[in-house]
Amino acid sequence: MTPRFRTIALGLGSGWAVVVLVTLTRFGNPVDAWCYYGFDPAQPWDPAGCFLYAPPVAMVMNVIQMAMPFEVFTLLLRAAAVLVLMRVAGPAVGLVLLIPAVAIELNAANINLLIVAAVLVGFRYPWAWAFIALTKITPGIGMLWFAVRREWRHFAIAAGATVAIAVGSRLIGPDMWQQYFATIGSEPDGSIWLIWWRLPLAALVVVWGARNDHRWALLVAVFLAMPRWYFLSPVILVGLFQLVQLPRPLPFAAWVPAFRAARVRRQPAAATSEGRTALEPAS
Repeated sequence: MTPRFRTIALGLGSGWAVVVLVTLTRFGNPVDAWCYYGFDPAQPWDPAGCFLYAPPVAMVMNVIQMAMPFEVFTLLLRAAAVLVLMRVAGPAVGLVLLIPAVAIELNAANINLLIVAAVLVGFRYPWAWAFIALTKITPGIGMLWFAVRREWRHFAIAAGATVAIAVGSRLIGPDMWQQYFATIGSEPDGSIWLIWWRLPLAALVVVWGARNDHRWALLVAVFLAMPRWYFLSPVILVGLFQLVQLPRPLPFAAWVPAFRAARVRRQPAAATSEGRTALEPAS
């Protein structure tokens, strides 16, 4: 892809992303954003509700409830997801927006794209893993990446930030974690791909990727370790646009000499004046 074509594709795709964002702001149905925002602070894990995140997230969302209306929160959440998508997909952002799971993700205002951002940022700033571990929990197994690679400082930061936030929330709301675990333990999983089948596989993918320096494997592992698989889960794999390097096509100028060389190899040897080909030895 030439730089000019790349720039044009990125510009058109970004423009289309803005159009999608504006359209969803007016006509979308942010059902997942309401799960994050609309819970009762006195009883966040009401069985009749849909808030399933850890107490630190509930505390942050309680502050957001008081700081801004739901419409502003939804706009900011969708805008953050669109920015992540533009950064990750680059010139392909226009095509990625046509993927049904991605379109539904933006409409519902889910956080899967923010998890993708946390994984990518986490290679340099490992504290970002606290966001993953305190929202979806099981994908936090990706922290093994640092342990396998013996990057103990990064591992300590990732695990330490998670534990520190969890302990801090435990001190602020002593009963919240008990309520949270009781709710999560009773939450049914209707998928045949149960997390207890997928989590060991995710761990193996993390170990293999860490040993072979394949960063893309960490995103695959996070996808495998999602607490539930449903139609939005594959959105995590959009992050592969950023980590998988496809081979570049041969420049057009290089095709001409390559074509000529191949043509010469296919031509029969020229005949000599003695009736022999140039490749036949003289008698």
